[in-house]
Amino acid sequence: MSTSYDLVVIGSGPGGEVGALKAAQLGLKVALVEKAEHLGGTCLNWGCIPTKALLHAAKTWDKLQHLEEQGFNVGPVAFDWARILQRKEKIVDQQRKGLRFLMKKNNITTYEGHGRLESKTSVSVTDKAGKKTVLNTKYVLLATGSRVKELPFARSNGKNILNSDHVLSIDHIPATLAVIGGGVVGTEFASLFGRMGSQVTIIELAPQILPTEDSECVKELERTLKKQNVTIETGTKLLGLTDDGKKVKVSVEGKADRHFDKVLLAIGREAVTDDIGLAKVGLSTERGGFLKVDEHYRTVIPHIFAIGDIIPTPALAHTASAEAYHAVEVMAGHHPQLINYAANPSAIYCYPEIASIGITEDKAKADKLDYKVAKFPFAPMPKAKIEDATLGFVKLVYEPKYREILGVHIVGATATEMIAEFALGKILETTVDEIGLTIHPHPTISETVMEAAHVASGGAIHM
Repeated sequence: MSTSYDLVVIGSGPGGEVGALKAAQLGLKVALVEKAEHLGGTCLNWGCIPTKALLHAAKTWDKLQHLEEQGFNVGPVAFDWARILQRKEKIVDQQRKGLRFLMKKNNITTYEGHGRLESKTSVSVTDKAGKKTVLNTKYVLLATGSRVKELPFARSNGKNILNSDHVLSIDHIPATLAVIGGGVVGTEFASLFGRMGSQVTIIELAPQILPTEDSECVKELERTLKKQNVTIETGTKLLGLTDDGKKVKVSVEGKADRHFDKVLLAIGREAVTDDIGLAKVGLSTERGGFLKVDEHYRTVIPHIFAIGDIIPTPALAHTASAEAYHAVEVMAGHHPQLINYAANPSAIYCYPEIASIGITEDKAKADKLDYKVAKFPFAPMPKAKIEDATLGFVKLVYEPKYREILGVHIVGATATEMIAEFALGKILETTVDEIGLTIHPHPTISETVMEAAHVASGGAIHM
């Protein structure tokens, strides 16, 4: 069986779904291929959405334990983990149904099965029964995403040694949990389980957790994590894991072996570029399993595009979406503006949250740039007091001559929402003075942004 399309998208994550929907809006006849049971990729089914649902539950639990401080007499409070998981699944299922509806609404044909490049102008789809369908196409968008990375000497088993996919369905809060890896995934889960009652130990090889984030923000986060039952061990090398069926022995360099109820492996993700037919059409991957693309996300075969976690750009859902949007506009004959990765925000949903854009102060110092820093804490803001969100600060790194903002680093409640102001600001080459002159509503936590800019312009008003 053979069918013809203008575009075949392989992979339905944040990149693939946006690419398919935008292409359909631009008038292209589109097919979307997904090998998993549900559309949405890792982000919807095992990543962004379910993890944030659980993190919200942890934040709610934390607030519930301090209700008396706000004047409420409610007696002892407790949580039901099974119902928390049910709510998480309900949210994910609602999004899955919404995505299916959008595909139908935009006349996008979806194929369930393993998609592979069959030739330079066709894609094969093999379903679970082994039936093969060939789709002829003018363009292909490879959006196959990433999967959990495993250590050859310490692999997950889905029982007591878990990866980030497994842990989303864990049926109880473990008394003790070792998190191997202090990156975004590891830190978010450490914050989640620590607030829910686990005694958590993060084991990270690098000198600090969240190695790409501003060191001052990370120190602020670490102080709070320690109050959330989280112990942090940086500069620590894992040697091995042994699961005896009851507990896991964790061996690290320079320390005695310890035993934990559960271990979460969170050492990163790897590109899914194997078994998608690359060799068949003359494509090959580079270091890390990534595909080489030009500034419009074309591979060396001009009508085959690649975006998201399979190219060497930031492995973030919103990055993949932006790349897909750009790529299909090129396919439709438009001339979109190139993506400015300096304006690509990072968002980490532990508590307190961390969000950033642009360069860190450490990077500016290492590159010997001429820069200045302006910083203002959340604590003086009345809305921060009202919402029990006084932890954290806004930090601006800016160039002193023209006063353009080079980097922004926020640690605290709503940091992941507040960073959007600076995503637009970076696109517009905003200065600290322009931020300071921008009227921010009162009372809000976002006033902290304005106050930080006032620091750069001669002094904060409310400190």
